[in-house]
Amino acid sequence: MNLFHIQSTLQGIDWTSSFLENNFIGIGWPATGDLEHESAEEWKRQLVQRYRLGETELSDIMDTLYTFVYIMQDGDYVLVSDKDWTYVGDMGDYFYDDSNGTEGESICHRRGVTWLGRIPLAELHDNVLALVSHDSIIAKFEHPIAQAKLEPWVSITSATTTGDNHSSARVDEDTVQEALNVLKKALQSEEADLRIRAAVAILQYAKS
Repeated sequence: MNLFHIQSTLQGIDWTSSFLENNFIGIGWPATGDLEHESAEEWKRQLVQRYRLGETELSDIMDTLYTFVYIMQDGDYVLVSDKDWTYVGDMGDYFYDDSNGTEGESICHRRGVTWLGRIPLAELHDNVLALVSHDSIIAKFEHPIAQAKLEPWVSITSATTTGDNHSSARVDEDTVQEALNVLKKALQSEEADLRIRAAVAILQYAKS
């Protein structure tokens, strides 16, 4: 598993709220089309044809596109930051969505994200703070992910009894299903914190 940070202000537009509310991340340059179905040479041709780019900028954009499509993987973690918080998400596969057009401000290159939690910027580990402060559109954490110290912020720790062998109370299947239905409804809440907590609870149940 790898960890990345992605900028959420693109073409001068802050996409943070949209990323969090609609459970995705994305990058610009929509006019290239679906990158999975074109060669890198075609990416470059489309970029040169449709955008006014210098050689250095073109090279940087090609690297960003390649990272977003091929280096990032389903199951990797991604960070998105605003002025107060860094949000932690579990990424899905790349997809291309041009349903809102391919104008310059559109975000067509996307990955779905399940948001797992948020961390106050003041509480970030130093090497993660360096990652989110990077000026690249996408930056990769170049340390083992354990060194990011994300666990306290993205997992729910079950209360356990120590010092004895008492088993926990069993819950019948109907009650479990009813609780899951409540959590699924909470995923549609207008409150971002409630959606995040519900997503974390469901993921923890799925892994148990």
